[in-house]
Order: sequence, then C-alpha cells, then structure tokens
Amino acid sequence: MKVAEIESKNRDSERVEIVNDFSIQVATVNGSGSQSSNNVLMKSIFHMGIPVSGKNLFPSNIAGLPTWFTIRASRDGFIARKKEVDVLIAMNRGTASEDVKELEPDSVVLYDEKLKLSDLRDDLIYYPIPFTQLAQEIVEDSRLRKLVTNMVYVGSIAELLAIPMSNVEEAIADTSRPSDGHSVASGASTSSSRAASAAATSVSAATSVRSAR
Repeated sequence: MKVAEIESKNRDSERVEIVNDFSIQVATVNGSGSQSSNNVLMKSIFHMGIPVSGKNLFPSNIAGLPTWFTIRASRDGFIARKKEVDVLIAMNRGTASEDVKELEPDSVVLYDEKLKLSDLRDDLIYYPIPFTQLAQEIVEDSRLRKLVTNMVYVGSIAELLAIPMSNVEEAIADTSRPSDGHSVASGASTSSSRAASAAATSVSAATSVRSAR
C-alpha cells in the first residue's frame, strides 16, 4: 500500500523516496469550504490502510483569514505533526510566498498557476494547477464552485501520491452522507468526483510532459 514516491531534485541527482511517511500542509482561508476537502483527502489515505491524522494549525474563526491544515501519514502510526512539510498545497494568495519560503529544499508545492510561485525558489518541485479553470469547466453553479475548486487539489495530490481514485470517490460519498444514512447533496458529490478526476488527469498529463524532458 504505497502512497508516495516523490523524486528529489538534489544536486547529486540521487533519488529520495518518501513512502507512507510524510506531511501535507493545506494553506487556505477560513470560510473557503476546504475542511470537507481535507477530510476527503484524509479518508482517501485511511482507506488504503495507512495510519493518518489531521489537525488545524492556527485556525481562524474569521472568514477570509489564514488557516493551515496539516495531514500526517505514518506507516508507524505516529499522529504528531511533523516539523517539516513534505507537500504544500498553496491556496491562499496572502500567505503563499511565506509558505513557500519556509519549506525545506526538495519539498513539493501544488498551487494555483495564477500565483506564479515557481519564481520564488529553484530548489523545490512545483506543480501549477489551474484550479479555478477546472472548477468552472465542471460546474456552473457558483455556490458549488468553491467546494469543487477545493476538490481539484484533492484529485491533484491523489494523482501525485498514487492514491486510487476509487478511494477518493468513496471518501467523497462518505463525506456527503449524513449520519442517518440518507444520501444528500448528490449534485455536490457528483461535481466533486468529476473535479477530482479532472485534476488527476491534468496532473498526470503534466507529469508525463515533465518526465519526457
């Protein structure tokens, strides 16, 4: 049950693998609807049989202010937050630059391509994703678009970390189902699944191009 094999960009070209022991940080803003997406990502990893935990770091109670959510996957069952961030998902324009500057060399950065973060450092692995564009192509309802935009980063990271899309879809269904067992928000669930799949396809194409260079 291998989750991640991230190729390092070390100067000596050695390959470093991070397998079932890594930290993801989602940098976003309060009120963006990212909590549901974070739960889907955690459940997707959990459904692979890998111990995983998540915690809001410095959560804001005021809409629009920064919030960071950390996810720790550990084959040994550790649940404490790691000091290092292996994968950053930068969704907050206001903190993106500082979030990138604080990363260790060879960390992975997923970000909205409009932020142009790859100019900040040359020792990180960047994946610019057209979050907003993908969401707009999938859903017309502006009320759902925010949720779907967040689900794009779930699909993107699932592709990068080899998380099966079936696990993601199962986690989306779980998150959309209330405790009484009746299915609700079917439109949101379907749109979320489509967004995750579209993002995975986009990342797969991008990584194929990168490998060919």
